[in-house]
Amino acid sequence: MTGRRSCRRPREALTFLAFAGPNLVLFAVFTYWPMLHTLYLSFMDGGLLPGDMRWAGMANYLALARDPAFRRVCLNTVLYALVVVGVAQAAAFLFAHLLNQHVRGRVVFRTLAFTPHMTTPAAAALAWVLLLDPNYGPLASLYGALGVDGPHWLRDSMLALGALMFVGVWKELGFASVFFLAGLQGLPRDCYEAARIDGASRWATLRHLTLPLMSPVIFFLMVSGLIAAMRAFDVVAMMTEGGPVYPDSSLYVYHLYTVAFRRFDIGYAAALAMAFFLVMLAGTLIQFRLARRWVHYDGV
Repeated sequence: MTGRRSCRRPREALTFLAFAGPNLVLFAVFTYWPMLHTLYLSFMDGGLLPGDMRWAGMANYLALARDPAFRRVCLNTVLYALVVVGVAQAAAFLFAHLLNQHVRGRVVFRTLAFTPHMTTPAAAALAWVLLLDPNYGPLASLYGALGVDGPHWLRDSMLALGALMFVGVWKELGFASVFFLAGLQGLPRDCYEAARIDGASRWATLRHLTLPLMSPVIFFLMVSGLIAAMRAFDVVAMMTEGGPVYPDSSLYVYHLYTVAFRRFDIGYAAALAMAFFLVMLAGTLIQFRLARRWVHYDGV
């Protein structure tokens, strides 16, 4: 028996390497090595060319604390993520309840609900740039009929971030609705029958039955939605380019792109990237830690 086991272990190891090896190589080349190289660059100062780089130590990280643009884009990004995820998930949950009803044409409504998520971010951003234009967009005729001057959504620093949030909610709504709908359709009917027999109200059923049973779906959408919102780039690049007064309505990843590929300050951009990675990692770990208190994988 011992000889058979010893022969089986190398064979199992070779089988594991045959299946997992290519993926491990791809991860090492395209994920882990870029992360380590970015960490190295964050301690350097200079431009794109290797000869321009020089050791800077912790100077780039210390500069983050003194940079008002860094604080501004951090505040904008956190506000953007909280609003987009909070509003989109609340609206998607209600929308999924409507789509879960037995009404005629609900398949069409479900398809329409998921359409914004299938649209590429660049195309969606260009469409919204035209829609929000107060002079030439479809809203221009509405403003003319009302006899008012339409607001310049993308040229006003007070409105530009709100416009980005609206488009972010529009993109996230369909994706979250489909997941909520799938979760609602998988809930056990017998639990609701028992709650109805016991005389539970709709609010009590929602609070003590539906939400606990749906907590794994809510948790997944919350984590994935926050990550997607925090790294939003396409919408900002196509709609506002961080303006109209940079960085008043810019987000973090677009600010990182601006520092790296417009100012060519590679060391500082690498420090921005590493700070973003650490914050996202810590935020995700905290969410998983807190999930033990309210996410129920084994029912209510």
